[in-house]
Amino acid sequence: MMEILDIVDGQDCVIGQAPRSSCHGNPSLVHRVAHVLVFNSAGQVLLQKRSCSKDVQPGRWDTSVGGHLDPGEDYRAGALREMSEELGIVNQPLKLLYS
Repeated sequence: MMEILDIVDGQDCVIGQAPRSSCHGNPSLVHRVAHVLVFNSAGQVLLQKRSCSKDVQPGRWDTSVGGHLDPGEDYRAGALREMSEELGIVNQPLKLLYS
């Protein structure tokens, strides 16, 4: 199944859509992603190591959770969805760090 992503301008307004494969091959096709940092009670951050089969940054260390937003999805919803899909974490509060 071909993943379609929203393309945004410098103000994060949707200006079109493109396949994921085109977005990763063209830096001018800026698309939305959400990243989440998960900390334990000792203040340590959970990192994940990307699969060596990934097309972008294979085998590298990455944020606790990260992924593309679905078309029309807002950042909070995308972050919550990705946390559930990747780590099984649900119903946890989020704090926006930056955009």
